[in-house]
Amino acid sequence: MIVRRAAVTAGLAVTAMGLAAGVSHAGPASAPAPVAPAPTASAPAVLPLPFHDVASREENDRAFGQFGAQVGIAVTVGSLIGTIAGAGIGCIATLPAGCVAGLVTGAGIGGVVGTIVAGGPTLGVSAYQLWETYNAAPGTSIYADRDE
Repeated sequence: MIVRRAAVTAGLAVTAMGLAAGVSHAGPASAPAPVAPAPTASAPAVLPLPFHDVASREENDRAFGQFGAQVGIAVTVGSLIGTIAGAGIGCIATLPAGCVAGLVTGAGIGGVVGTIVAGGPTLGVSAYQLWETYNAAPGTSIYADRDE
């Protein structure tokens, strides 16, 4: 039954496309009626964007690696400390009820809060350093080789 229905549907689709192909055609376009010229307004001159040298590929790679490392460490440490602190606070808050419910709830909430508190500012500072490196002239960023 399903195969028969699929075959009929496919046949109808092929027939519809065949009929539509014979109907559609493009003829010559007629010329538009003459229209009075519209008043022209000159646009302000667009100044070209200033080009400047950017940091070298090695500097950009080092900056991006440092960005990932800083954010990763901050999020990991923040979530770990937040989880431990939240579990302790939750356990103390629900001590008369047996501590377990507060421990689990506090650990979850503390982990999220710790991630935001430690990871957010670190993300901002690291992203700013990355942006500054990407826009620095070659050899002027903090990731340039200073062996000279």
